[in-house]
Amino acid sequence: MVDIEILRNLIPLNELNEDMLKKLAGQLKEEPYPAGAVLCEEGDPENTSIYLIEGGVELTTTKTTMRRIVQGGTSDANFAIAQERPRTDTITATTGVRIIRVDNARLDRAVMLDELTTTITTLKSKNKKESDNEWVDRMLNTDAFSQVPQDKLGPILLKMEGRHIKNGDTVISQEQPGQYYYVIKKGQFNVCRKSDAGVEIIANLDAGDVFGEESLISGLGANASVIATSDATVMRLAKSDFDELLKEPLMQYVDANKAGEMVKQGSMVIDVRTPAEYKKGSLRGSVNIPLVTIREGFDKLKTDKSYVLCCRRGIQSEVAAFLMRQKGFDVFVLKGGLATIAKKPKS
Repeated sequence: MVDIEILRNLIPLNELNEDMLKKLAGQLKEEPYPAGAVLCEEGDPENTSIYLIEGGVELTTTKTTMRRIVQGGTSDANFAIAQERPRTDTITATTGVRIIRVDNARLDRAVMLDELTTTITTLKSKNKKESDNEWVDRMLNTDAFSQVPQDKLGPILLKMEGRHIKNGDTVISQEQPGQYYYVIKKGQFNVCRKSDAGVEIIANLDAGDVFGEESLISGLGANASVIATSDATVMRLAKSDFDELLKEPLMQYVDANKAGEMVKQGSMVIDVRTPAEYKKGSLRGSVNIPLVTIREGFDKLKTDKSYVLCCRRGIQSEVAAFLMRQKGFDVFVLKGGLATIAKKPKS
């Protein structure tokens, strides 16, 4: 963790709101280096910003004999050094130094979220005493929205509408087709599934959790009911906006030929049908993780590996892909499902 007072002097970090700055401070760390240490080299493609907190460094390049010296605590040190990508300079410590490296993708997103949060809350909080800043910030940093393209976040927030829910109200009813995608602003909910054996609570949801996506993507009735267990507030996004702003940007499709090439390069094929369907016939080399248990299988999958999802017609795969993409997995849907390719019985 880095002292937040240090970040207040660094540009553009000093423009972030207090909550965002505290969060960033908790994610960063100071790195000490002795005199003579090379902090980065010319041509280095590393996408980080280096801030000099203490000590001195020398910047050199093969393109000129000129040398530049930067000392910690000066106005020059308020800016990241050697910001270009790839690096245009080699940076060498002339004394013992302390630096902070900030991942540029993380920094860009933090700045964008800060600007977006301020803009959205200004637009939505007119004539309101209470700001939505904290909730918007929390929502945009959840798994559900961390993979959404930045240019879609503003439209999503502007399209969302709030609804107050009373304790005991049913927001989604089992077997009824979905109409909205929900984000819980505050309050708690139970996810309940009814069967011949009775009603089972299969999940508890809290502020920041989302629900309703499976029914919207599949076009089928909901596989469970969602019932408020306290007074609550939700933000909802209509199906048409969900499809345009959330589903489409996250989905990646491949045909059978491309899927075959990906498998040869090390991608894994996941069949999301039921075990009974899988045993009847499936692609050789595939593994079976049924859609209903896909969330439980996330811990067994690697985020540095690519996955091709398949099912009978592609619908179940789309649901699973959406859930996986939200968790950062590189996942593709076999367009049209197994109906588009010849299946081989499992040996």
